[in-house]
Amino acid sequence: MTTENDIDNLADFTAYKMRSIIEDLAKQGRTDYANAMQDALDSYLLGEIDIVFIDGMPYVVEDTGEILY
Repeated sequence: MTTENDIDNLADFTAYKMRSIIEDLAKQGRTDYANAMQDALDSYLLGEIDIVFIDGMPYVVEDTGEILY
């Protein structure tokens, strides 16, 4: 298998994690937060924003170089 095919077969962890968070929030009855997270996920999938995870929580960033770990 070529490197290109390996990259194409990778799952998008960010989208997977966000969907999990949205589902958990909805089950808890926190539809306001679930809707906000869904809006962020939609923007991420459209390429309008980047999402990073810090201590398991999602954050929207404009420039990933700004993140200090």
